[in-house]
Amino acid sequence: MPYCTIVEFEWDETFDYRGFAELAEPDKVAEGRLTRIASIDATGARMIEVWRSGADARAFAEKSAPSLAAVQLPPPSLVQGFEVTSYVVA
Repeated sequence: MPYCTIVEFEWDETFDYRGFAELAEPDKVAEGRLTRIASIDATGARMIEVWRSGADARAFAEKSAPSLAAVQLPPPSLVQGFEVTSYVVA
């Protein structure tokens, strides 16, 4: 069953958000990811992703953890994950 993750970060103007944006690679396709909606700016980042399954989302999180640790991100202000019951694209 498809699985959606929502992760938000908040930071101030001293954070290198452009470096984070390059690391996030919004155009790169991750294994199992169906959709990514991202917003990265001077105040924070918001990532909404739909995955083929919860296992795909977990695998990506585990694989990307070392790269994200190198950026010294603040802790997420929001983390949610849930099974998708409706997925409509116009």
